[in-house]
Amino acid sequence: MPLDTEMKIRFDRPILNERVTLAAGGFWNTGSFSDAGQAQDRITEANGYNLTARVTGLPWYADDGERLLHLGFSYSYRVRNDADVDGRTQFVTRPESRITDERLVNAALFTEGGDLINPELAIVLGPFSVQGEYFHVFTDADRKGDPAFWGFYVQGSYFLTGEHRKYKKPEGVFSRVRPKRNFRPLKGGWGALELGARFSYIDLNDKDIRGGRERNFTAGLNWYLTRNYRFMFNYIRATVKDRAVPQIDNGRAHIFQARFQVAY
Repeated sequence: MPLDTEMKIRFDRPILNERVTLAAGGFWNTGSFSDAGQAQDRITEANGYNLTARVTGLPWYADDGERLLHLGFSYSYRVRNDADVDGRTQFVTRPESRITDERLVNAALFTEGGDLINPELAIVLGPFSVQGEYFHVFTDADRKGDPAFWGFYVQGSYFLTGEHRKYKKPEGVFSRVRPKRNFRPLKGGWGALELGARFSYIDLNDKDIRGGRERNFTAGLNWYLTRNYRFMFNYIRATVKDRAVPQIDNGRAHIFQARFQVAY
């Protein structure tokens, strides 16, 4: 759901020796629900608000994070302003790639708001890790019979050079990878190499809404020169079915992309 936000109130805190994190926030929407790209970032034009909360837990944490089990759950209550001229909420997604603005699935409907739930799970076993999330959106759109949309992803990765994904206990999130040996060829250092695969699915069809169903498979290679520099290479295969406008059935997209990232 593309929502621009301007003003926010946020709270977050780790408890139980940083094995549990709690977070909550309130956000006022600015600009259009239907096209966030054209939103005007002025709080005077706020058209609704979001209330969001998230809790995470570490039931298993060993070897300074080299082995762990992460569990999480978030909930968001989203409301639009009835006085807003354009009360449409638009559910769209790119095909696992930011290099295209094409949305292969797209559902827009007039709604007074909705509820979003989002459980999450991640496991790290040394150089191997797997994680996944599921989302389910319940809309408040009586004229459409309150349609609901859902989706999920699951991904795994393996470090050929022996590293593991770093975890930030105070925030309940993963952080940057630190190569065991930075890229210094003359000293025998070649950075860290990570192979990854991901499958994702989204279903924007319910009641008389036919926004489409999309499946994406991604295979990738990450090359971390240092903790601040990395190359990324991905192949993405997307398939789309049952979209009404424009009509798409058994549509396919193949995407090859590469990126060099500098982050400090």
